[in-house]
Amino acid sequence: MKSSLFLWFSKIIYNFMTKILKSHNKNINIFYWLSILTIMTFFMILIGGLTRLTESGLSMVDWRPIMGFLPPLNLNEWIVVFENYKKTPEFKIVNYSMELSDFKYIFWWEWFHRFFARCIGLVFIVPFIFFFFTKQISKKLYISLFILFLFGLIQAIVGWWMVKSGLNQNPYVSNYRLAFHLTNAVIIFSILFWLSINSFYLINLNFLPKTKLEFIFFLIISFLFITIVSGAFMAGSHAGQSFNTYPLMNGYIFPDDYFLEDFGLKNLFENTVAINFNHRWLSTFTFVFILTVIIYMFISNKFKNYNTKILLIFFFAILQFFLGILTLLTNVKIYYASLHQINSMLLLSTILIMYYAIKKERFLK
Repeated sequence: MKSSLFLWFSKIIYNFMTKILKSHNKNINIFYWLSILTIMTFFMILIGGLTRLTESGLSMVDWRPIMGFLPPLNLNEWIVVFENYKKTPEFKIVNYSMELSDFKYIFWWEWFHRFFARCIGLVFIVPFIFFFFTKQISKKLYISLFILFLFGLIQAIVGWWMVKSGLNQNPYVSNYRLAFHLTNAVIIFSILFWLSINSFYLINLNFLPKTKLEFIFFLIISFLFITIVSGAFMAGSHAGQSFNTYPLMNGYIFPDDYFLEDFGLKNLFENTVAINFNHRWLSTFTFVFILTVIIYMFISNKFKNYNTKILLIFFFAILQFFLGILTLLTNVKIYYASLHQINSMLLLSTILIMYYAIKKERFLK
């Protein structure tokens, strides 16, 4: 089954690259290329979240960027990788009763996570080389792609750096490195999404705001981005598995033990009480902020041409808010938590589409 999955993904990548290499329409080529990369990054964030939720991230104890795409191919190889895992703090402290069959479950999640990341790298590099030699990339796009490449390189290094934090003495990865890893992934997704829209309309719009309405949506994107990052600290510290009520925490709006002297300045990032409180109320504020803006736009006669986008944002914002509450109330059930994370990317995407549409309308006037 796993080998057939490998062949299926390999075939998709091969067909995609063949289609690009045979096409002579450079505008369509660039759009397809960037769109596929955006979609793959979206699924990469989903896979990464599930890898975290299934606690599979520490199952592969080495990092082989070139040959690491090959999984164990026979029983002897499985025994070797399992024995290496047995040396880790996670096995000794948390999973000491795990058998080989249980280990395979978490291993396949992490392996597929890394395999898919390599696929994204391949889909980026091979068409880029082709576009470079056929001179299909504009100078402005070169700069953006170089920045994107740097973020991708950082992402790969940070991914292993994050895993290493759980292979020494502590059986859990660092909150900070996990948050960094997710933050970088969201940045990569946002850049790719923006470049994809630019390539579709053949307009290179600057991301920074220039009008009042653009500034409001820039603020919305910023608050949503910070909220997503705070969610990474929730996941990294397992803070969502405490205080499984909303809106109260242990019967109070502002919980006891929010400020702990032992944490000092790290209180906001390492105290699970503070992390839980911050994420839920930052999420609530961002939700109310989004709803206030789009409801105003919906009832105003000046924004009738944005109604479809407004309704999409309204739908994903409502869904995100209630998925967050369900994730809390169910003690972080995997399917609710995964839907909550991936819906945040759908919400971000719809807001980016709206932001682009507003900027494009001003540009075309």
